[in-house]
Amino acid sequence: MFVALASLIGVFATTPGQTVGVSAFIDPIASDLGLDRAHVLMLYSLGTFLGILTAPLIGRLVDRFGPRRLILPVVAAVAAACGVMSLTGDTWSLGLGFLFLRASAIAGLSLVTMQMVNLWFDRFRGRITALAMMGLALGGLVIPPLVEPIIQSDGWRTAYLVLAAGVLAIMLPVGLAFYRNRPEETGNARDFGRMRTGGAMPATGFTLAESVRTVAFWYFSFITVLSNGVGTALMLDHVRAMGEAGLARDSAIHLLGAMTSAQAIATLGSGALVDRLGARPVGLLGLGFLAFSVICLWTSPALGGGIAYAVTLGAMIGTLQIVYSAGLAESFGLKHLGSIRGTLFVIGVSGAAAGPLAFLWSPSTAYAIFLGFAAIAATLGFVGIRSGTNKT
Repeated sequence: MFVALASLIGVFATTPGQTVGVSAFIDPIASDLGLDRAHVLMLYSLGTFLGILTAPLIGRLVDRFGPRRLILPVVAAVAAACGVMSLTGDTWSLGLGFLFLRASAIAGLSLVTMQMVNLWFDRFRGRITALAMMGLALGGLVIPPLVEPIIQSDGWRTAYLVLAAGVLAIMLPVGLAFYRNRPEETGNARDFGRMRTGGAMPATGFTLAESVRTVAFWYFSFITVLSNGVGTALMLDHVRAMGEAGLARDSAIHLLGAMTSAQAIATLGSGALVDRLGARPVGLLGLGFLAFSVICLWTSPALGGGIAYAVTLGAMIGTLQIVYSAGLAESFGLKHLGSIRGTLFVIGVSGAAAGPLAFLWSPSTAYAIFLGFAAIAATLGFVGIRSGTNKT
């Protein structure tokens, strides 16, 4: 149980490097540094893409050394990245700050934490993954309202220093006390000792080269591209889109709470569904949420005061994150999961980097691209389900 709770806290601590944690800083940074908002978003996208390139290396390190040995270095890196962000003063330092922040939080702390979940749970993997991902929803509920008054009163640099101190204060004791490697190393059993009938999943499975030849790999690739790309793009564009729909900035910020609440509910529900039905069918539900959210934003952004779009966007993020996180171990096993997961991190966060760039053409073009990718992903999902196998 301590491992499960530690994973929730670990994912929560990635919030400063998640888009929902960065979104409140975009406009204050642009104003303070004298940059266009589009310029800051481009730097964020570039920093995201370059930062996530470290994920395959970190994945291999997790396969080799385990989460316990890596947790303290990645926690220190996240705190240091927040400190670097507070010192940025020009385009180059801002780009490097975004790179360091995204690399440490997403490629580092998030990957290490979720690998611990996969090592410790099989029968309950979906539900414990959901519990861990509640950390993202909790972060979305806590961090933006926490940093907004600090930004308004003391500035965004002070807010980043507060986040750095918070990450260290929370994660140093949690990492030292509760992060663990494989349960077998300490004489424990997976799934609280309640293994599946016939035993737990063996710690063997597909290599990276074998996995890329499967339908499942490309289905999950599209899933993670969409959840990262669409989620990042729409959240970064959230205040502007709601402003054009007639909502004030404070109302738009409050909608983030509705979004993350829906994300939390979807996270818990989809975790149970994944344990019962498997990851691939539940992924189709998440793609349905995505399509509805984008169509709603495209045609009726003010529907329900923005609630309709915000709630389905949160439901999409919560559902697809669980599908991706639990589905990889379900489809490919554990032995090389760090390498596979690291590679898919690069693919997925490339989506996060590219997603906002679609708005450089126009919002309508971006929405059309998102829906097209969702249709491809749904096709792969149906093909995989019909075949009943991973093979291409």
